[in-house]
Amino acid sequence: MHAMVTARVPVEIRDQVNAQLREMGSSATELVNAAYDYVLKTGELPDVNRDGSPLHIALTDAQVNELRFRLRHATCAVPRSFWDERAALLRAEEKEG
Repeated sequence: MHAMVTARVPVEIRDQVNAQLREMGSSATELVNAAYDYVLKTGELPDVNRDGSPLHIALTDAQVNELRFRLRHATCAVPRSFWDERAALLRAEEKEG
């Protein structure tokens, strides 16, 4: 017996992967079955960054501008007690020297 699996994938990625799968003579069904088999065998999700290299995410100019805007406007109120406690800690560290 077979079950239908539904997933949300960005359209651009779906189209690119489907084209590659066609070139390989494969299908989305085979891809999903292979992923399920992998999880069954390893107990983990496939990870393309296992080689230890850092993950590199390329942002569009619009995403960079949005991130910069949000960071410039991000604020967090800090209670006065934080500064009092911080000053006390610094004084204690200076004494220990």
